[in-house]
Amino acid sequence: MDICFEGVGQTAATFLAGEDVKPGMAVAVTGNGAVGLGKDGDLPCGVALGGVRGGAAAVQIRGAAEVAYSGETALAAGWQELVCDGKGGVKVSADGGVSWLVLTVDTAAKTAVVCM
Repeated sequence: MDICFEGVGQTAATFLAGEDVKPGMAVAVTGNGAVGLGKDGDLPCGVALGGVRGGAAAVQIRGAAEVAYSGETALAAGWQELVCDGKGGVKVSADGGVSWLVLTVDTAAKTAVVCM
């Protein structure tokens, strides 16, 4: 049996966004109604669902989504304190971050399905 979390609890909103925001990237609030990749250590607010069109992008702010991860500490299933890595992914924070539930981890691809 396959395990699938796609679309579970999904809530999305439209934000202003720069062309560097691509589908599947973790984003942070960068201004009034705007998101971007954020700086290393910024708190993620969601995951971009689609590409930027007309200066705006749909961002998933709740539910299960796949995102890349980086850093010295691999993500693990369970509750994790995460921050943006500044490159469109997330990483484990030693100093506190946003608490997201990690549902699955693919260590070879360095991706995880998280529930925001």
